[in-house]
Amino acid sequence: MTFKAATDLHNEKRALVLEVIDKLRELGVSESVSLPQLVVVGDQSSGKSSLLEGLTGLSFPVASDLCTRFATQIVLRRAPSDESAARITIIPGPSSQTDEELKKKLENFERNLAHDEFGSDDFARVFDEAAEAMGIPGPSTTDIENIEKRFSDDILKIELSGPDHQHLSVVDVPGLFHNPTKYQTDEDKTIIRKLIQRYITDKRTIILAVMDARNNLANQGVFQMARAADPAGKRTVGIITKCDAVEDGDEGGVMRIARNQVEKLTHGWFAVKNRSTKEIDEGMTIEGRHRKEATFFSTEAPWSELPKDRVGIQSLKRFLGGLLYDHIRSEFPSVIKDIEASLAGTESELDLLGPSRQTAIDQRRFLNRVAISYGKEVDDALGGNYDPELSGNSVLKLRMHVCALNEEFSRIITREGHAKVFRTVDGEEDPDYSRVTVDSEADAEDEADDEVDEEYEEDINDWIRRVYRESRGTELPGTVNPRVLENLFRRQSGPWCGIALSYIEKVKSAVEAYNDALLAHLIPDEDVKAKLGSRLLRAQEVSHKQATKHLTEILSDERKGILQTVNHYYADTLNALRTERVRVRLENMGFTDATNRYSNLSAMMKGLHISNEDQAVNDIHDILKAYYKVALKRFADNVVIQIVERYILGRGGPVRALCSDMVNELDEGELLDLAGESFMTSSIRIELVGKCERLRTALGIARQAGV
Repeated sequence: MTFKAATDLHNEKRALVLEVIDKLRELGVSESVSLPQLVVVGDQSSGKSSLLEGLTGLSFPVASDLCTRFATQIVLRRAPSDESAARITIIPGPSSQTDEELKKKLENFERNLAHDEFGSDDFARVFDEAAEAMGIPGPSTTDIENIEKRFSDDILKIELSGPDHQHLSVVDVPGLFHNPTKYQTDEDKTIIRKLIQRYITDKRTIILAVMDARNNLANQGVFQMARAADPAGKRTVGIITKCDAVEDGDEGGVMRIARNQVEKLTHGWFAVKNRSTKEIDEGMTIEGRHRKEATFFSTEAPWSELPKDRVGIQSLKRFLGGLLYDHIRSEFPSVIKDIEASLAGTESELDLLGPSRQTAIDQRRFLNRVAISYGKEVDDALGGNYDPELSGNSVLKLRMHVCALNEEFSRIITREGHAKVFRTVDGEEDPDYSRVTVDSEADAEDEADDEVDEEYEEDINDWIRRVYRESRGTELPGTVNPRVLENLFRRQSGPWCGIALSYIEKVKSAVEAYNDALLAHLIPDEDVKAKLGSRLLRAQEVSHKQATKHLTEILSDERKGILQTVNHYYADTLNALRTERVRVRLENMGFTDATNRYSNLSAMMKGLHISNEDQAVNDIHDILKAYYKVALKRFADNVVIQIVERYILGRGGPVRALCSDMVNELDEGELLDLAGESFMTSSIRIELVGKCERLRTALGIARQAGV
């Protein structure tokens, strides 16, 4: 967009607009929101300081470009001659905002000069005093080799009022140098480059790029930076200085630049003539400078060929005044939106910190708020009512993970919970079971009773026959000693313990991950989050011990006592197995459903008969299989319901420990340790409160401006 300078440069509206932006900058809004501004950049010795002198009428300290180590905002205001004055203040930068003492010191810095005190010596003194307040070297500093701080992001603000001024505001940044010296190091060069870059990459900054007419444009570093920040040249105004010092014959190249034929900029180029060193030494005044400049551009060829509105400091001032005014008006609606967004973000950060926690009452109130929010999130997570805003973090879908672990536990214990693979009545491996490696933890409970057969590959029927023979006592042949069944069941269910412990450990890990993620969401204070997390971990360890203790009790009930059940499924399964065995024997004899019912009964009975030992082995296998199925389902359900749901997910568990009851039982010492505000948190709160206040004030000013 091309901005056209307004004809009336001193109207009240323009003064109001500039004043509003100045107030916003004074409030420190620029650290959060980009503000429309004019920034003067240039290489050292490019004539930047002399240009500013022509624009402002202010005699800058000698060699200030060498020594200035901070940005300077110069605000010009038209005022009656009897109100001519200069006011110098400091706007604390982002790094000073965090140090309350330094911030107050800088905000309290103010120097006022009368009209007759505008000389370079007076300003050199004020510059030195401002630099001292910022903690950096000033124009009069001679030894800067061993100083701690060399540059500042604070802004020196100079407000000039007088009848000769037009409403204008520009920011001057230190000049870019190329050759390091003992006063200007490579580190300084990097810092200055970053400072310039920070200003010119701002999309609301109009870049006033100063070029020494004697130097090739391609060799001037600031123009390379400006081109990178503004490739289309829409935000850059080119200013050519030292036109009177160009060697004869070299004017053509500079003239092409001035006519916008080389580096094409939307706002074009201006040419100025500043005071030479000789003229300064001879005491030429600012008024004399203006007269000599006007004569130069009207009489000296080829400079006199340039358009009159593109040469001289007065033309430049008129253009910049209108440019800044139009630029601010264009950007102002989006500035207000950015302030609103920044305020909302800052208020959100402040809300996350919660209320101040300086007293025990504050601390208990804070923890109760966290506990209530935590409890609601836990209820929702265990009920499967997941918050859409948090659904992206699957760790917080606790019930989903627990359900998956329950299903995994059921699947694993069904397929791997047995020490031996059961057989069908045909003698084949039962497809409902699979061969697995026995968990080495299975025997940890009681090695004597729960020892799993080392010869794992032994067929279950051979295993039963061997144990049956080794356990013969006073019972009659063909009958089974109940102790044999109990012993076999203990061995067959040996892997249960290890599988159940692994399952409980996985649920514990899921809960721990859930607590970490939920506390991170609810509590921004890292210190409080860590301490509450530690307390929940202690609750988790307690619940884990209770869970493993109860698991031992359940295992003991299942595997160390007598075998018993009232579940009809046991009898149904056993009857089905016995019936199936009879059917298979009959089929092996040739009897089928189609066989004549009047077959030889004696032959049939002879075929059904097996030895007492075989009968005992079959009975033991089928009883063991029928009972194992019932006991396994009962055990798996008890582990899920009585252990996981009761001790890990239930009241008093690690996901229920953080509650109002726990908070209300804390004494003041525990409250202070858990929720006391750290120095860092307190500092962050103070900073955010101050930022909110500044942004609210800024928003009120901006909305009332009616720009």
